[in-house]
Amino acid sequence: MKRLKFLKSAIIIASAMFVLSSCEVNKDNKDEMNDKDETVINDNYYVKYVISSNYPGVFSNWSVTTPQGNYTRNGYQTRHWEQTYGPVKKGFKCEVQVEGAPTIEIYVSKNSEPFALKTTKTGNSASYTINF
Repeated sequence: MKRLKFLKSAIIIASAMFVLSSCEVNKDNKDEMNDKDETVINDNYYVKYVISSNYPGVFSNWSVTTPQGNYTRNGYQTRHWEQTYGPVKKGFKCEVQVEGAPTIEIYVSKNSEPFALKTTKTGNSASYTINF
């Protein structure tokens, strides 16, 4: 009888150890699966340039950096111009060159967030490097 109780106790202890060690293995496997499931998200940024002058001032002959190179407009006088370009990556240098002394604003949007004003300058050039 004592031998039977001992055998039952030994089986219960062995079963409990097996179950506990199995849970630990599953936990490790789950952690490994989570590591594999993590994906790297590359942020996309969008740049909005706004160039404007107050009446009676005008500006002309401007150039801005875009993902495809420079966009240049010559021989056209206006009081207001704005355009959005993208997507671009972190580190992109936004630059504006313009004849005259208008107000230059550079806005940046990350992924689908709203645009945020990054720089404002009155003059013939402005720049901002995306770093957030």
